[in-house]
Amino acid sequence: IGQGALALVIYRLFWGLVGSQTAQFWNFIRGPAAVRAYAKGLVAGKVPPSVGHNPLGALMILALLGLVALQATLGLFANDDIYFEGPLRHLVSKDLSDLFTGLHELVFNLILAAVALHVTAALFYWVVKRENLIRAMITDTKPWPEPHPRLRFTPAVLAVPALAAAAALVWAAVTYL
Repeated sequence: IGQGALALVIYRLFWGLVGSQTAQFWNFIRGPAAVRAYAKGLVAGKVPPSVGHNPLGALMILALLGLVALQATLGLFANDDIYFEGPLRHLVSKDLSDLFTGLHELVFNLILAAVALHVTAALFYWVVKRENLIRAMITDTKPWPEPHPRLRFTPAVLAVPALAAAAALVWAAVTYL
């Protein structure tokens, strides 16, 4: 599961560079001032609509990507002292592997907390702001006032080779390291 998660993180990082406009990191990652302004506007009930991720949502995307990448990477070196050893456990000492195992457990709990916060935020937008972000994530469509913004979409046919390349990279790392 961890290797699959790591492949998905690598794929998402790649897609954040060459994917559709709303998936590209430079399209939605904002600086601290923009995040603060958005948070203040959210509390005041005055935030402009966003086509893709809003500044707070962008922070959650980065947090989840970072946590899942860390979790998967730590798992490559972890052990359970009974049966399981990560595929790269042989590259580190037993003490370091034990440290990584403990961190692996901690990061799992951080992921659970981040997911709970993310779901709570989506429910807040749905119930309080009457903006169904969950439907938009699933259907890739969102109600928008006229005129609609012009967006650039990367052909979906490029997603499969990108995912295959990410999976091959992880496979090669665990097989040949």
